[in-house]
Amino acid sequence: MRVMAMASNRSRLLGLGLLILAGLVLYFLSQGGLQSLSLQLVAWQRDFHRALTMAITNFSGTPSSTAWITLLGISFAYGVFHAAGPGHGKAVLTTYLLSQGGAVRRALALSFAASLLQGVVAITLVVVLVHGLGWVTRQAMGSVVWVEQASFLMVALLGAWLCLRAIRQLRRIPASREQAGHAHDHDHTHEHSCCGGHHHVDPSQAADWRTALATVVAIGIRPCSGGVLLLGAATLLGQFMVGVAAVMVMALGTALTVSGLALASVFARGWAERQLVKQNSLQRAGRLLSWAALGGGLAIMTLGVSLSITGVTQPTSDPLLGEPPGRSAPAERSSPPAGHPFGG
Repeated sequence: MRVMAMASNRSRLLGLGLLILAGLVLYFLSQGGLQSLSLQLVAWQRDFHRALTMAITNFSGTPSSTAWITLLGISFAYGVFHAAGPGHGKAVLTTYLLSQGGAVRRALALSFAASLLQGVVAITLVVVLVHGLGWVTRQAMGSVVWVEQASFLMVALLGAWLCLRAIRQLRRIPASREQAGHAHDHDHTHEHSCCGGHHHVDPSQAADWRTALATVVAIGIRPCSGGVLLLGAATLLGQFMVGVAAVMVMALGTALTVSGLALASVFARGWAERQLVKQNSLQRAGRLLSWAALGGGLAIMTLGVSLSITGVTQPTSDPLLGEPPGRSAPAERSSPPAGHPFGG
């Protein structure tokens, strides 16, 4: 009895610890961490963008293999760093994988697909708005706000769909228990399908391809602001295709960082599942995971709604569109740069 009580206490502590950890991760990612860190990241992003502008300018003046490698190297480094900063996409992806589950291949596929989609959307915006309609880069950057709102709306809808699917799963669990009890009353040499369920938790079945596609679109539809600005500079210099190549390399850098977070989420989820299966029955472990899926869906839906409301009531300009330090007034230089905590 004492062993069972200790196992039950460990299970409760494990569940509470995972819940607190998921909440802290979601809060940190969605809020951009500490305010000072967020401001420093914005400043570093400006430095990176100036380096990108200088690199593509040097390439336009004296195209060479060295200038080409420098441009692509800075673009890749910008993508890696940019993904490490604040962004709602990482919060959505990590919460999705922690609460819904997913195999390693699924995590990598979601990370790379969402990051590459961001680059494709940035290229499409510049092609349509700047090349097609004759807008200037600042106007194209202004349109990113509307695309961002569409991304927030899709995040909220994704969370609502995950909640609905988790509720359906919770309703099916009692019926599965009855079928499992009937099956275990007789010889257990038959196929597992007779028991009305699987005898282990399979993370790869946590979401179908439609939900995965919706997750990729919700995250990737918001283009990287640095990519849009780089393409604008490339257009002015007559090096648009060079800018396209740099943006796609930038997207690969972003995918590298995001995939690291995704893999960490998958491994954490897998460890938690193994602990639950060891300390609880399979049916109870499945029910706990279904409740976790419901909690993750609620968190994603709440994040999308709150970001959408914030974007409507408190619109902000992109921090990269601010005046360069050399042209700013002293008072402007002393004030911290204003930027959306969920930018990029």
